[in-house]
Amino acid sequence: MRFFGILLACVLGVTATQAWAAGPQTRIAQGALLGGHEHGVDVFRGIPFAAPPIGKLRWQPPTPAQPWSGLRHATRFGPICPQNVSSPFAASLPQSENCLTLNVWTARLHPAKLRPVMVWIYGGGFVEGGSSLPYYDGSELARHGVVVVSFNYRLGWLGFFDDPALAHKGEATGNYGLMDQIAALKWVRQNIAAFGGDPSKVTIFGESAGGMSVNDLMTSPLARGLFIRAISESGLGLVPLASAQAAEHAAQAFLAREHIKGDGPKALAEMRRLPVRAIVADLKGKPFDETPAPMIDGTVLREQPVEAFAQGDIAHAAYLAGSNSNEASLLAATGLNTATVLSRTGPSLPQLRALYAQHGIKGNAALAEELFDDRVFAAGAQGLALYAARRQEPAYVYYFAYVPQKLRSRVHGVGHGYEIPFVFGNRGYRGRYPKFAAKLQQTTTAEDRAVRRMVQTYWTNFAKTGNPNGSSLPRWPATSPGHEVTLVIRSRSHAVHNFHGTRLASAFSAFTAQTHLRIPN
Repeated sequence: MRFFGILLACVLGVTATQAWAAGPQTRIAQGALLGGHEHGVDVFRGIPFAAPPIGKLRWQPPTPAQPWSGLRHATRFGPICPQNVSSPFAASLPQSENCLTLNVWTARLHPAKLRPVMVWIYGGGFVEGGSSLPYYDGSELARHGVVVVSFNYRLGWLGFFDDPALAHKGEATGNYGLMDQIAALKWVRQNIAAFGGDPSKVTIFGESAGGMSVNDLMTSPLARGLFIRAISESGLGLVPLASAQAAEHAAQAFLAREHIKGDGPKALAEMRRLPVRAIVADLKGKPFDETPAPMIDGTVLREQPVEAFAQGDIAHAAYLAGSNSNEASLLAATGLNTATVLSRTGPSLPQLRALYAQHGIKGNAALAEELFDDRVFAAGAQGLALYAARRQEPAYVYYFAYVPQKLRSRVHGVGHGYEIPFVFGNRGYRGRYPKFAAKLQQTTTAEDRAVRRMVQTYWTNFAKTGNPNGSSLPRWPATSPGHEVTLVIRSRSHAVHNFHGTRLASAFSAFTAQTHLRIPN
């Protein structure tokens, strides 16, 4: 019996090995990869695109991933970068500083013709998020004829930290999270053909902090030539970034809280010995406007993104941007409330009350929410798109107003980030969250699914050609100065000329008056 047990174990072991080796395989610059096959697409997860930023590599620009020998197992996501978790889906995910990995979804590894590539950048205020969250599953988009890539980038103080102790090598400092994003795009350029992707047809797309990252990458000289199309979802286009001086002051205040003084080698060694839990805990409970984020460092980002857009100092890339109908769902997370929003309007508040009353918006709370939507999100999407169009780049603007049928009695408008399920679909929940997936299936209607197909087709058409339009879709005209057009996404989507025009013009004028940025007409 013992002999039989050993024999059985050997047989089962051989069978398991054969099954393990039967998945899709490909080879990249660093070595051979073994992936999995799910939902009709090949999936490769947890691929290192840079060396682990640990030890002496903490607070340094990303360096290339080391090659490996043999066949690397690429069926599991890598850990997310260290953070305080607010998402219930992220709570069960492992965290590590060794987090610079990416994932690829592709319908066919070796097609007759290489397919366009869509590279996703997650949101989370630059302090949370990760590519392994279930709502970022790329299976459905990949079935539309594109190759989908997602990746992790450093967050919080680990991702956005500028201190004199780091400046002695003459390298770029501060924007480590953005440098990670650029490193991932360089990896795509070098390796994506091995997955059936066309490195000359890369679209970057992201939401919230990811949408801001898209705007930043549009202006970064270090990202030139790495993509030809860009989609910024709720990308806060007019929000100014911190100056290098302000970022350095915030970093030194953090070090003071950790009792680290000076800016020499000793201080740097102490910084790199800080426990991850202490670095992450420092940001717990803080609103987004008090947390680390991209800064004007003079290398990765040389000027405010809106200034760069206005002056035409941006990538040659087709540009698509938009916002949702209730971005004010984010108000509390920003540390703002009705009173603070209204107080920031100054003496123009009576005129704003009259203007918004023409749109049926009355009362302090409703006015504050609409001002937040317009000034933080919608005006930025339209303004940056118009600047891109002025540079003769194709530019498109959307306003997402479709609320799922069974939620209409319970929610007011489309909250911040609520367009994401219509971009990615719901497949990501099925493997790890089957009960939640079953509930989604029960509450999703035919109309919801039709809108999801429409959005996915718009997004992937844009990735394929730089134009979101298709024969089965409502026409979406490009926007341009004097011919401002917005696609309002509802169950019956339609293009609207000069959508919320007076409101957004007022928001843009207020922004330029308050910031004193160098924005030409």
